[in-house]
Amino acid sequence: MKQPKISIVIPIYNVEKYLEECLTSITKQTLKEIEIIAVDDGSTDSSGKILDSFAAKDKRIKAIHQKNTGYSAAVNLGIEKASGEYVGIVESDDLIDKAMYEKLFDAARTSDADIAKCMFYKFNPLSKKAPLLVYKNPGGVDLELAPSTFSPEEWPAIIAFHASIWSAIYKKDLIKHNPIPDTPGASYQDLPFMMGVMTKAKKIAVVKKPLYYWRNEPGQVHSTSANGEKALLMARNTLLSLDILKKSGKFGQLKDGFFAQAYWTNIAFFSRIQPKYRQQYFILLKKIFADVNLDELDGYRYLRPEDKFAIKQILTKKNWRALFTAYSLGRAKRLISRA
Repeated sequence: MKQPKISIVIPIYNVEKYLEECLTSITKQTLKEIEIIAVDDGSTDSSGKILDSFAAKDKRIKAIHQKNTGYSAAVNLGIEKASGEYVGIVESDDLIDKAMYEKLFDAARTSDADIAKCMFYKFNPLSKKAPLLVYKNPGGVDLELAPSTFSPEEWPAIIAFHASIWSAIYKKDLIKHNPIPDTPGASYQDLPFMMGVMTKAKKIAVVKKPLYYWRNEPGQVHSTSANGEKALLMARNTLLSLDILKKSGKFGQLKDGFFAQAYWTNIAFFSRIQPKYRQQYFILLKKIFADVNLDELDGYRYLRPEDKFAIKQILTKKNWRALFTAYSLGRAKRLISRA
């Protein structure tokens, strides 16, 4: 086969419940010139057998089996093996629209973009009220509002939107020089990876349609379900992302979007972490937002008034309870406004 247009990397670990549905959605893509690099990261359930069954029927699938080394190592191995012009990543418990990669590739090729990104659904088939919702950013940052092509400096809201590294394709040369940081446990490695590629991308194209189905079911195990000490890794990866942004030389241009992303992501973890870890998390948040000038905070475009109030508590108070109170007040305000 000629060089694939897209290499699709799938990290797999104990997802027998979802894997067949995921692989089916990928093998049925309307874009046929793809290679599928599936890395079974030491699964102890039937995931490996399911993968081998698909690989036996579809020669585009390269099945790799290895000892458990963690999410980032599995993804990075897949990227290392990729030969496509562009590379995409699919989580093994998610689904994709049959035309996703054709639409992303056309958008990327038309504009010679380093990254092409699409909107996505938040998908919970167990919900009777809302099994399928188009993802909406907490602060109203919406990909529908983005230019068709742009650099991060031209539309810094992209940094605030959502890491969602799986709703995009990346030029191979860009992604191969920006591996996902190897941090153990459920730690939201998406954020430092996203910061690395976004600060190096010269042009980003957007497909303004939801083409990816991000599964969110009760009891599902993924990074956003981390609790206890593992949840603290979110804050530490945010600090790593901040360091990447500063080293890129684009901190002044992109800090507005970064601190919005940092707040929305971390407050979700902080709000559900066990009380005994909250002070540790609070101290890490102080480090994350240490570069925010209180006199300039009101000018941050992507933060809501209640977000800015909470960040002020982080910077001026010594105890985590001030932030928890601020978060609770903001949440109550939003619930009242929707009533």
